[in-house]
Amino acid sequence: MDLVGKLVKLRGLRPEDAQGIAANAADPEVVRYLGSWSWSPQSLEDAREFIARRDPGRVMWAVECLEDGAFLGTTGLHDINHRNRNCYWGVMLGPPSRWGRGYGTETCGLVTSWAFRQLGMEKVYLEVYEGNERGRRAYDRAGYRLEGTLPRHTWLDGRLVTSYLMAAYRDDPLYQ
Repeated sequence: MDLVGKLVKLRGLRPEDAQGIAANAADPEVVRYLGSWSWSPQSLEDAREFIARRDPGRVMWAVECLEDGAFLGTTGLHDINHRNRNCYWGVMLGPPSRWGRGYGTETCGLVTSWAFRQLGMEKVYLEVYEGNERGRRAYDRAGYRLEGTLPRHTWLDGRLVTSYLMAAYRDDPLYQ
């Protein structure tokens, strides 16, 4: 199911997206604040396997710029827990020359809203690392609030940094 905003379209992943995924994963700026899965080399074949992977506990989309149709990255819900009505959200957007235009904030809002309306989730959560102020601002604008702080939790840039857990809830006025 495609999700369309004012800036981006979220659509199913296609085999031709592998090149864009591999390019984003090879950019140190793009992967700097992503999870540890991204901190090792990601080949074109890895990207193809990522696209082909079927997992009932996740839903994935490609993020496409509406203005020019360019592939920007991927987003998805992971660890979907229907019993407890919560899931984890993640995003990888690039290249950095496309940052600061609202694509991430809109992607976050579209996916979060879909999780509440289509999956019946009560809570969508994410993890953001110390230093990722751009991400925190986008998540704040999308209704995510700080839920937990894990000091010295993640190795980044040669030191242990704090990880912040943030969540959005179904009853937030943004999602009514």
